[in-house]
Amino acid sequence: MSAPTRPIPLLMNIYKEVIPTVHKYFDPWIEKASLIPDPELRAQALDALKKKKFHCEGGGVYGLVAKDRFDDLLQFIIAYQIACDYLDNLCDQSPSFDPNDFRSLHQALLDALTPGASLKNYYQYRKEQEDGGYLHEIVKTCQNILSTFPSFDKVQAAMLELSGYYGDLQVHKHVVKEERIPRLEKWFAEHSHKVPTMTWFEFSACAGSTLGIYTLATYATKADLTTETAEVIKEGYYPWMQGVHLLLDYFIDQEEDIADDELNFLFYYKNEEEMIERFRFFVEKAEQFMSKLPDPKFHRMIIRGVIAIYIADEKVQKDKELKKKSKKMVQMGGLPAMLFLLNSWIYRRDR
Repeated sequence: MSAPTRPIPLLMNIYKEVIPTVHKYFDPWIEKASLIPDPELRAQALDALKKKKFHCEGGGVYGLVAKDRFDDLLQFIIAYQIACDYLDNLCDQSPSFDPNDFRSLHQALLDALTPGASLKNYYQYRKEQEDGGYLHEIVKTCQNILSTFPSFDKVQAAMLELSGYYGDLQVHKHVVKEERIPRLEKWFAEHSHKVPTMTWFEFSACAGSTLGIYTLATYATKADLTTETAEVIKEGYYPWMQGVHLLLDYFIDQEEDIADDELNFLFYYKNEEEMIERFRFFVEKAEQFMSKLPDPKFHRMIIRGVIAIYIADEKVQKDKELKKKSKKMVQMGGLPAMLFLLNSWIYRRDR
């Protein structure tokens, strides 16, 4: 099995190989979550699994590059993504807004990328404690799989860096409302020298994706990966590809975030024209950096697929204004994005 580089073969591989395998390894986690003793933790775990399965299906596409480690890579991606979605639910629903709690919860993601790291009480700052070993099992699953990847030592530092940004974002954006922007601006000031010129809210958006982590894990399955190539992969996905991913995510959530008074980074652009122009810039930079990666055509297909998946979301298709704006974004992906959009539209309605 090799990674296809054209839209139709890629879609065929996704339906034939990726989605059935994702379901095979995803569904047992539903059974594990249903056995969580604490009712609140159980409810949040099951809610995340029910609503966010498509995150695992999307991440599973990277398995097409892993070839003989396809199943192993998918098991890692699924476990890690389930952890991200579960922890996000716990932070979103927390009545305390305690940054110590959010930091402790997201330590699980760093430990998951550190084979041999001791398991901790990630719930230490909240009253809900008994998850029946659910989060520990997720962490151990990730540790055990990553430890078998021949080039994991070449990518681990980069994966931990991206996971650290992800966890920082979750801490800062879930505290009490009046502290969020000052914390995010201060955080950006501390790291702005590490990234190309951008705003604090674009930096924050780039941190919220796990695609870079999954791409690094994908190439860790290759025995001949060099440290230099690992760095190129990280620079391609962070900030550019992750920026494309999360700008789209915030794009489809605009109406919902207004209604729920939630933080949406797109609201900090001066106007729609600036937002579209910056999105175009991120897409162009992602395209530019993808050409330097191993399997460049595959990664360029991923850009187009990500654009299509989000634009096909019913939140966009049901909103006349969002749908109108989205046409400009789809055009940036050309014909492949159009094909992916049609496929995503059909797939979502089938389900």
